[in-house]
Amino acid sequence: MRVKESDSNKRNNERINLSFLISIPGQDGKTKNISTSGVYFEIITSDIEAFAPGTMIPIQITATTTTPGFEERKIKLKGEGCIVRNNIEDVSSHGNRIGVALEFKDKLTILPDLIK
Repeated sequence: MRVKESDSNKRNNERINLSFLISIPGQDGKTKNISTSGVYFEIITSDIEAFAPGTMIPIQITATTTTPGFEERKIKLKGEGCIVRNNIEDVSSHGNRIGVALEFKDKLTILPDLIK
C-alpha cells in the first residue's frame, strides 16, 4: 500500500539520519532517521496491513553510545507510536521491504536494566 507523503516542510522537528536497531513485536528493522517526535524505519514483512496508517505499535530502539575514553554502551529506548504512512520500497521472495513513518505518542522511556 502506498500512502501519499505529507509535505516535509510541515515537520516540527529536525530529523537526524541514524541507523539503529528497532524492534516491534515479532520483528526487527533498521531506523533511517529519527527526531524527537518520531522515527522512519524499514522492515521486511509479509503483512503490510500490520503497518497501516493509524495503527498503534509498541517499539524498542537499541542505540550505541560512544564517548572518547569510555567503553561503547548500548541503551534501549521503549515507547509506542502511531503509524502515519508507509511506502513499499522493494518486493522479494523474503517479503516486502517497507518504509514506515511512526509518530511517538509519548516520550520514549530509557530501559535502565538493559544499559550495557
